[in-house]
Amino acid sequence: MNAFGIFWQVIFPIFFIILVGVLLERALTLDITTLTRVNFYAFVPALVFAKMLQADLSVLTMGRITLFVLVHSALLFVLALALYRHPVFAPYRKVLLLAAMLTNAGNYGIPFVILAFGDAYMSVAAVVLIAQNLLTFTFGVLLMESGSAQRLHLLRSMTRLPVLYALAAALLLNITGIELPRPIATPLEYMANALVPVALLTLGAQLGRGIGRPAVALLAVPVTLRLVTAPLLALVMLPLFHLPTDIDRVLVASAGLPIAVNVFILCAQYHHHEDFASQVVTVSTLLSAVSQSVWLTVLS
Repeated sequence: MNAFGIFWQVIFPIFFIILVGVLLERALTLDITTLTRVNFYAFVPALVFAKMLQADLSVLTMGRITLFVLVHSALLFVLALALYRHPVFAPYRKVLLLAAMLTNAGNYGIPFVILAFGDAYMSVAAVVLIAQNLLTFTFGVLLMESGSAQRLHLLRSMTRLPVLYALAAALLLNITGIELPRPIATPLEYMANALVPVALLTLGAQLGRGIGRPAVALLAVPVTLRLVTAPLLALVMLPLFHLPTDIDRVLVASAGLPIAVNVFILCAQYHHHEDFASQVVTVSTLLSAVSQSVWLTVLS
């Protein structure tokens, strides 16, 4: 399939729902905080739980995927440290460092993997999502707090990651061979199926808030780093992790996902250049329609 065919079959359906979210936000002014919390605390854990029950990934493979994501993010962070030493980036360095490491593995990544690779690879996307959430609520919090001693706050953030509990419960059921009763499994499946449309509508609503006039010179480097350099780095790293070829393709495509909405959420929480954070998230998301079409063509 050529790049246009991939765009039409995979990328366009994603952006169609995002556009509906943009229009709804402009017409109704949606409560994005509530939508985000519903996704984070209900639909994402339900999807992770349901798909991990069906996953055929071994614990070793999940460990290798997690290690790959963490090493990949660490290398991008080191590269970003070198790139953003110039004084012009100084006021925005924290935003830019977060943008180098954190991808939109939830609202965008899960629907993307399902449409691009199929439902069978949801378990890979789930592991990537968990690793990204761990980075967000550990290193991301530490970076925004500028090294201040906040161990209790950090631990509290980690205990509030519902996907961890969903993963643990699914692994426990797989190990013990316990079958989930149908009256419990059915509503969880309904919740899992709700994630894709609600997540993309939420992303569209966030983008619909507007970004003002983007600073093109400042945006070019982080967007290129996220959409071009990151997947190239993933390609170079893959031989070191000895993963199956089909999982390799998912990881490279996931490495090219746009900058995470969590970057904006962290910056808003700490009142640190949230306007600029909104710009890098929005521009990288829009341009990913082109970049991901190209990467899927290369990987197919």
